[in-house]
Amino acid sequence: MFSLMKRLKFLTGLVRQRSVLIVIMTLSVIILSSVGVHYFEQQAADSNIHSVWDGIWWAVVTVATVGYGDRFPISVGGRIVGFALMFFGVGMMSLLTATIASIFVEKKIMEDKGLETVKVKDHLIICGWNQHTEEVLAGLTAYGLTGDAPIVLINELSVDEIESLRLKYKKFNLKFLRGDYVREDVLQRADIAGARFAVIMADVSGGHSRERTDERTALAALTIKYLAPHVKTIAELLDGENRQHLKRAHVEEIIVRGEHIGSLLATAVKSPGLPRLISGMLSLGDTNKFWRVEIPKTFIGRTFQELSTYYREKQRAILIGFLKDKKAMKLEDLLSDNTSVIDNFIREKIRETKKDFYYEKDEARIVVNPAGDYSIGPEDYAVVLSRAIPK
Repeated sequence: MFSLMKRLKFLTGLVRQRSVLIVIMTLSVIILSSVGVHYFEQQAADSNIHSVWDGIWWAVVTVATVGYGDRFPISVGGRIVGFALMFFGVGMMSLLTATIASIFVEKKIMEDKGLETVKVKDHLIICGWNQHTEEVLAGLTAYGLTGDAPIVLINELSVDEIESLRLKYKKFNLKFLRGDYVREDVLQRADIAGARFAVIMADVSGGHSRERTDERTALAALTIKYLAPHVKTIAELLDGENRQHLKRAHVEEIIVRGEHIGSLLATAVKSPGLPRLISGMLSLGDTNKFWRVEIPKTFIGRTFQELSTYYREKQRAILIGFLKDKKAMKLEDLLSDNTSVIDNFIREKIRETKKDFYYEKDEARIVVNPAGDYSIGPEDYAVVLSRAIPK
């Protein structure tokens, strides 16, 4: 695949170099013809080409095959220049047009093959592909998270498979980039620095070993956080024992496949029908869904019971609990306010790196079904169950 990319880039470079050469040659023919026809025509008494600018106008009109007829040579020398211009200039213009068209065709081919650099902003990147990735795309639609935001798929699916996805999700602003998302250059071609979210799937495309799936997920997370620490990252694992590697990479959300299967099976024994209820709430149809929403400022400092009544009566939503964000503490915050040599040295080194260093990463504490007198804080987010996100 990489050899194919090199060949396509090499051919594209040749085409662009040839187009530059053709442009220079075409301009040279036009300028030389303009000067030549003016030289011969200025000696003719009835000539309508009185300046070099008139000659340029005549040459461009001739090369473009427009043929206005407002300027034309009448001298023998001028007509000889005209014959030469028709022979060389029109041919050069045709060659230039074909070359420019080939550049656009080449660009389209590279885009279809996923070899072109993606130029978008505030996009969602989905790294890897497995049997659940289409559910992710469907879920983005069900939760209304797509809108006009571009979605960039990075994987190693075949061109035919990607084309079928484009047709199936033609309402999406879907971009495709072929390559191994563990590589820095591939992520940079996806403009990882300009993305809002990155989702790393347990990848099965490209013939990679299943045993190394979680390893590649961890490497991709480390690479993403190195290139763009601000990008919110969600990763899927096959083995829960590898969770610690993603935590070290500061991955915000970690999903372990099949993690709660045992609990659901046990629940089915103790409370038959309850797993179906849970699955229904997590399904992508027209059902109630879980939402994280900002709490109205008027309820800050008030109780869980008051907010629960508000959501139930005004929004037809059930308040489940709260997510309490714990903001990261920067290393700068740990330094004292004095001007000691050590503190100044550390601050200077932080400024030189032009990066933020965190003592601990952002975390969220979950509070489910608290007491009725639970006091709502400014850092709380409500978790509600409703058909649509409460306003």
